[in-house]
Formats: sequence, C-alpha cells, structure tokens
Amino acid sequence: MILTVYMVGRSLLLYHIDPAAYELAELDTQNIMISMISGDRYQYTLFALGIMPYITATLLIWIFMAVKGAEFRARFSPQKTERYTLIFMIFIAASFAISRADELVFKESALDPQVLRAIAVLEMTIGAIIIYRMAFLNKERGIGGQTPLILVNVLDNLFSTIRRFPWEEISKLLVLCLVMAGVILIMENVMIRIPVQRVSIHNVYAEKSYIAFKLDPIGVMPVMFAVSFFMIPQLIVRFLLILNEDNVTLKLINERMNLTNLSGAAIYLGIIFALNIIFSFIMLSPGEMAEQLQKGGDSIVGVYAGKRTKRYLRRKLLILSVFSGFVLCFLMGIPLNMSLRGEIPSDLALMPATAMILIGIICPLYQEVKAYGKFDSYSFFI
Repeated sequence: MILTVYMVGRSLLLYHIDPAAYELAELDTQNIMISMISGDRYQYTLFALGIMPYITATLLIWIFMAVKGAEFRARFSPQKTERYTLIFMIFIAASFAISRADELVFKESALDPQVLRAIAVLEMTIGAIIIYRMAFLNKERGIGGQTPLILVNVLDNLFSTIRRFPWEEISKLLVLCLVMAGVILIMENVMIRIPVQRVSIHNVYAEKSYIAFKLDPIGVMPVMFAVSFFMIPQLIVRFLLILNEDNVTLKLINERMNLTNLSGAAIYLGIIFALNIIFSFIMLSPGEMAEQLQKGGDSIVGVYAGKRTKRYLRRKLLILSVFSGFVLCFLMGIPLNMSLRGEIPSDLALMPATAMILIGIICPLYQEVKAYGKFDSYSFFI
C-alpha cells in the first residue's frame, strides 16, 4: 500500500507546472544521483523531495544522540525522538523546496509567479511529510524502513536509462555493472568474526560465540546518504546567491559544487569516505559494545576487558571502515571519471553505481525477510 501511494505521488504534477519544459531536458550525473533519493527524475511532482528530507533529519538525530552518549539516549524517549525528527524534517523539506521552487517552470497563469512558487513549496513540503509518515509506518510494521522507497527510485533510474540508449552502447557497461555488483555482494556477505568468551556458556556452543562485522560494516548506505550531505553546502550557496545575485565567488562555487565537475565529484567521494567511517562508529558503537561485554562478564579471547577491548574493537572497525570506504570511492570513481573524460554520456555514468546500490539494498532486505521467516517458524513454540 505504501509503495502504491508513493508511485501515485510521484506522478502527481505540482500545480500549474509545465511538463513540456522538461521533456527534452537532459539529466546530468548530479540530477540522476539526486533522483535516487528524491521522488522523481525532474523533481516537479508532489513527492519531488522524496526521502531526502527524512533521511537527512534522521542522520542529524543519529549524530546528535551519538555525541550525547548512551546515558542520554536511555532518557530520551522514542516519542521525543520522533517529534524532533519530524521538526528537523519539516525545516529541511521547506529549505529544499524553496531552493527547488526557484528553478521550476510554470505554464502561463493569471497568478503571480511568486504565488505559484509558494504553492509549489507548500505542496512539496506536504509531500515530504506524507513520505515521512509512510517511511515511519514501514519501519514499525513493514520491511526495510525507507529502503523500499529508495529501491523504487533506483529501479526507475535503471529502467529509464536502459530505455534511452541503444543496446550496443549499454552492453559496454554491463561488464562493469556485474563486477561492481559482485564486489558489493562479496563485501555484504563476508563476515569478520571476533571470538568471544561467554561466562554463561560452558559447553560446545562456547566456541561458536563471536562478534561479527561485515567487510563493509554498514553497506552502501554512505553512497546514498552522501547525496543529502552534498546538497547541504549547495543549498547554503543558493540561499546566499538569492541574497547577493552578483557575487562572482558564490557563482563560481555554485558551478563547481556539481558532480559534472572534477572538484564536485572529488568532494562527493570524500563525503562517502568520511560518512562510511562516521556511520560505522555511530551505528555499531564499539565503545558501548565493549562496555556491554564487561558488564556481562564476557570478554574477547586474548584481550583484557575494559579499555583494551574498547581500543581493540575500535581499531578493528576503523580498519574495516577505511578499507570499505576506499573500495566504495574507487567503485564510484570509475564511472564518474569516465563521464568527466567524455568516454560515456553523463546519463550512463551512474549505471554501474546504480547496480552496486541495487545489490546493497536488496541484500539487507532479503536478510530481513529471511529473519522474519525464521522467527515466524518458532511462533508456536514461543
């Protein structure tokens, strides 16, 4: 039901928008990447902002909670977390909507263009609130949280790209797609196991107790979420340009902060690398993991409990996150570099990356479905 509503919302045009102005518009690398977490390829529908405001607000709340520590999180109720996330999301959605409305093309109307832009801002903000609610409901009662909505965008991009180009041109990139998808598949399924000595287990199962880290600790999430962080400085520069339209420096920064530019692509890859490390430590929290082991009287085999365990886990996670960050940046950098050099059209630049993201989304969804299946099989016994 959520996916049906989302697909319908992606088809409802904003009030008095001129779709003919976008029919022949070419999509560059940045627009295609943004459309993976926005509602539609041209960002002119009710769900134009897509999942971007929600995931940006969620990430800001995650970072805030991580900085405050476990004790603060224990006192911070889920209802309060949801309320603050919604407030942040509405503010971010309104900001993105104002920035986007300035670029929209409307049909001739008796209404003033500024009134039409204000209506568009209101529509896009309401659309973002609807998406927030759907993602939250899916997180509570469905599978994958917000990732099915991202999956729709990724599949739409992939099919739209395939339809626009002849098979001969696309077939050259298929090998690269398969290689990148294969690398991500391996990294998603290879586990680094750290043996743990449990004080409560004194039988054959004691040898099977371990802490597991994936080769890519948090998957391809940084690739998708990096777009939101990449858009924030662009948003700030655009607002400054509205206040000072003649500023040459701001215009230059605005032009270069784009994935079609070498400096913009380098910044984007740097954000992916940084987010991969930051998110790994925020979501897996090796410090808290070490504290929980110590409280339970358990320990990592060959490592003293307490500070040494904390340092050991942090070192392990840092090595894995740095390695996976380099791999993600290298894989993303290949098609971006080919596009910047003119070897492939910008529309095709993210086709291999799309395949990589697709595998990165499907794997966790499959594992979640499998986990629910196993849980349900034990329902009678429980």
